[in-house]
Amino acid sequence: MTSPPGRRSALLPALLPVLLPVLLVVSACSGPPPAQEPTGEAAERAWTIAVPDHGLDRTVAHIYSLALNSRETPAVVEPRDADVGDLVLAMAEEQDPGYDMVLARTLPLAEQLQAEDDTAEEVEPGPSAEELLAVVESQLEAQAPGTELLEPAAAVLSNAMVITTVTAEQHEIDLSAEADDPAFAAACDELRIGIRQDLPDPEPLLEELYDCEPEEVLTGTEAELLHQVITAEIDAAIITDSHPGILEHALVALQDGEQAFGEEQHVPVVHAGISEEMPDVVDQIASRLDDEAMVTLRQLIDGDDGLDPQEAAEYWLVEENLIAEPEDWG
Repeated sequence: MTSPPGRRSALLPALLPVLLPVLLVVSACSGPPPAQEPTGEAAERAWTIAVPDHGLDRTVAHIYSLALNSRETPAVVEPRDADVGDLVLAMAEEQDPGYDMVLARTLPLAEQLQAEDDTAEEVEPGPSAEELLAVVESQLEAQAPGTELLEPAAAVLSNAMVITTVTAEQHEIDLSAEADDPAFAAACDELRIGIRQDLPDPEPLLEELYDCEPEEVLTGTEAELLHQVITAEIDAAIITDSHPGILEHALVALQDGEQAFGEEQHVPVVHAGISEEMPDVVDQIASRLDDEAMVTLRQLIDGDDGLDPQEAAEYWLVEENLIAEPEDWG
């Protein structure tokens, strides 16, 4: 039998003390939302995140994509064999470049935008992360109107020069030293140094700040350079200091105290038209992607047994309680 409206109204206040704790428990147990791959109509309207084909960068891009999917904002990741500067400029110049967001590192982005326009604000040697971000914002305003920077990841990626303990002992370099160790400068003209291929040419700053004129300088990916250091094909390599291979192979990391190699951050660049549509989780991702998170992500994807970028991103998001654990995890 249905209760009269008056009776229901009278019962509700009496039941609230009983129902409220139950409702709160149900709400608390609901957990974060799942991140489902967009299909059908959702896939057709999904935002595409363009990213260089680099393991860590792709992982960060998938973190943004999965987080967006979990907040009913369909997104997919598309690795591109192109410089981030070209990707950003195309997003500004073309009506439909095929993507809506570029996941970039600030250092190569600033360098590549500078190379495209001699009148653009120059990147000062050894910029801090904050200085570099300001330069990128200025460059985008001048060269890529209609694009906008979102909040950068909290992690600041620094670079170090890594050598083996054998090289350090051979040249009497202090194992806890920075690159300004006099012993390093004295040995430098005998060293073959590899440089991460997306870094600006550090040779002038090596000479100016560290009195270092290497015997030979070559470029390559971080994986290639690490292998060459370990196999003694080169004597030193300039790579990000969070690379798990440094600890794994017990290498010595000479810290870049003078910032000759610069600092950088991951940052999303988007069409200005969609920036206001970004859910709050995007800012949450930026703040959670700190230095510790970057080390964790690199460990997840490193080596032959490492996870692929999407798997690593999914694992990290679940651990951070930002998305629900997928059902197929069992």
